[in-house]
Amino acid sequence: MVAAAPRALFERLPRLADLVPFTPLADGLPTAVEHVDDGLWVQRDDRTASVYGGNKVRKLEFVLPVARRRGGPVLTAGGIGSHHVLAAAIYARRAGLEAEAVVYPQPVTPDVRRTQAALASLEGVRVTRSPHRYAMPVTLAARLAALAPQRPYLLWPGASTPLGTLGYVSAGLELVAGFDGPEPDVVVAPLGSGGTTVGLALGLALGGWRRARVVGVRAADVVVTNRAVLQALESGTAAVLALGGWRPRRARWSVDARWFGPGYGAPTPEGDAATARAEGLGLQLEPTYTAKAFAAALELLAAGKRVVFVQTYAGTASDAFVSRKSPHGSSSC
Repeated sequence: MVAAAPRALFERLPRLADLVPFTPLADGLPTAVEHVDDGLWVQRDDRTASVYGGNKVRKLEFVLPVARRRGGPVLTAGGIGSHHVLAAAIYARRAGLEAEAVVYPQPVTPDVRRTQAALASLEGVRVTRSPHRYAMPVTLAARLAALAPQRPYLLWPGASTPLGTLGYVSAGLELVAGFDGPEPDVVVAPLGSGGTTVGLALGLALGGWRRARVVGVRAADVVVTNRAVLQALESGTAAVLALGGWRPRRARWSVDARWFGPGYGAPTPEGDAATARAEGLGLQLEPTYTAKAFAAALELLAAGKRVVFVQTYAGTASDAFVSRKSPHGSSSC
């Protein structure tokens, strides 16, 4: 088992600990909230875990236990440079589960190359390529059918289900507890599959903040990241929280789609400028998600807002993230 602090979600709603699946994976919680510049704070979710950090491990704590009960392979999907795919493979293998991914093309950046190399270094992870991201559901369905005799677990891309989103409800509670001073105006996070944005907004509401709004900076296609999808995810997650005794109130979130650029994974000039600014603050970004979100955060900061940026990128290149040993010899679950 990972040595981990009690999760903020279970401290706030103790009854929920007996009602939802959970296994500790992140040994860096709660993450720090750092005041890095005038009016600008950063929640350091790049440091969620020593094995492999970033935002995905928070969600995997709630969904991988279901996969372990099924016992079959974990099947998920994402771009060829997907950090979700890498995180899912790392933690599934460390839990003694087989891992498989369907991946689709995206612009090849240095970060994508590093992520591909890290995924390739994992033993026994099968990768199936889909010709286009819009064809991914068909390829994924075909692999799911082929694996059916093995009782596979379909890990939704981004792990943004009502269960997975609980990880970021807990992160929102951490932010409320760790923020020094009056609540900020906005909390900015990258918006892909939606669990981070929705979970944060619910966590802030559960923690008692009444003014701060979560701005999800859209970095994925509108067909998978839109208000209808996010509202459905909010309703489902709120229903789970209600089991723990919370009377849900509507979360405060919005979508900022202006930074998406020419397509999924494509770098933008604004993102490049934000990356240069972030380096001076000790932050590492990547062009698909965090650079675009930080560009939005800087615009809000320039407009006089008090801003928290949620740093969800953990990097990919370090050998500390990827074990080449058999998962059956070293399990973190």
